[in-house]
Amino acid sequence: MYNNINFFEYQNKFSSDSDCRKYLFESRWPNGFECPKCQCNDHSYISSRELYQCSNCRYQCSVIVGTIFESTKTPLFKWFWMIFLIANSKNGYSSSAFTNLLSIAYGTALSMTHKIRTAMAARDAKYQLAGLVEMDDAFFGGKNHKGKRGRGSENKSTVIVGVQLSQKNERPQYIDMIKVENLLENTVKEPIKEHVKSGSTLKTDGYSTYKVLKKYNYKHIPLVVGKPENASKLLPWVHIMIANAKGNIRGTHHGVSPKHLQKYLSEFCYRFNRRYQLNQRFDRLLCACALAEPVIIAELFA
Repeated sequence: MYNNINFFEYQNKFSSDSDCRKYLFESRWPNGFECPKCQCNDHSYISSRELYQCSNCRYQCSVIVGTIFESTKTPLFKWFWMIFLIANSKNGYSSSAFTNLLSIAYGTALSMTHKIRTAMAARDAKYQLAGLVEMDDAFFGGKNHKGKRGRGSENKSTVIVGVQLSQKNERPQYIDMIKVENLLENTVKEPIKEHVKSGSTLKTDGYSTYKVLKKYNYKHIPLVVGKPENASKLLPWVHIMIANAKGNIRGTHHGVSPKHLQKYLSEFCYRFNRRYQLNQRFDRLLCACALAEPVIIAELFA
């Protein structure tokens, strides 16, 4: 693992595509090559095409097949630079910033960052919030989506936000943010069941949708909020996370479209959930990208 890797060490370790391919090989096959088709270990290497050929079934593959780098025409060392910069940034980078930093087209930078965010989301999807969880809903909208605030707002995206709190001091441990169509019970029940472990205790306001959570094996603590401004006092951490996420989207990305909002929320959560692992964040994100499944461009922008 590349713990505490600094800028100069990174330059030495990943100065070429060859260095990047070596890392990907070790990440995907730590015990040596394994054929994706038949799991055979015996193979030959076709250096002219940078392909591995299974000795049993003759299947050929490159080290990037089956990862988010599959079919890329962008040099791997630029991918790795992007991952290094994202991992070591507090707030991330916009796609337009990467066009200048890496000398790539805006559309290329956009698809690359979306693929990395998809890998982040896939990594966090392996975990669920558990124990004591503050939960509330938020409404995200760009600068051209002004209008009514809060529930009932138009042209804004509805997001369920959960913050897992420490049982000892009720400080935040992990967060999750889920974009949903609306706040109806039939809409939110499955996302909540998917992202919050059964048997957890959920602290929410008294909104009717949350009152039905008891039916799904959650302990529910409804709080009487009264005035809207009281919500941030009774559910402090979830509102801090909402404010920070909105600030990040406005400040770094200058607003995002509803279609892609979930990707940016996933990046924000991924970064927060690893805030105490700064020395490992580059290696963890690199590993997440190496192990993530391929993403079709058409699916990213559908």
